[in-house]
Amino acid sequence: MYAPVGGQGLNVGIVDAANLGWKLAAVVGGWVGEDILDTYTTERHPVATRLLQNTRAQLALMRPDPQTRALWEMVSDLMDLDDAHRYIADMLAGMDVRYDLGDDHRLVGTLCPDMKSTPERPRPGRRQRGDPLGGPAA
Repeated sequence: MYAPVGGQGLNVGIVDAANLGWKLAAVVGGWVGEDILDTYTTERHPVATRLLQNTRAQLALMRPDPQTRALWEMVSDLMDLDDAHRYIADMLAGMDVRYDLGDDHRLVGTLCPDMKSTPERPRPGRRQRGDPLGGPAA
């Protein structure tokens, strides 16, 4: 059991459902063999273990004794550092989970991070991406 601090369990549960759901659909659809279902445990149990560790640490920081208060203040100061803040935020949101898919690119095997999407502006005389006629850009 874990404490429902910050809704982490809900986030993990949603990703668990998505992980298992696509695999079940792929097996039922005949796209992959049943052995893909064995990867669920390998991929998701470490995430559950980390969830327990995170919520236990958060609960420990809530104890009302002077030693814990001193630790809480130090952790609070660390959260003012961008790298520390991003590390903790990514960990709590599950954005630090990475499945080994045999590719070293930093985004392969991860959840999609927040990214700014900027539409590409067409250049005069060039075809636009997705132009079904392949004609010049308007």
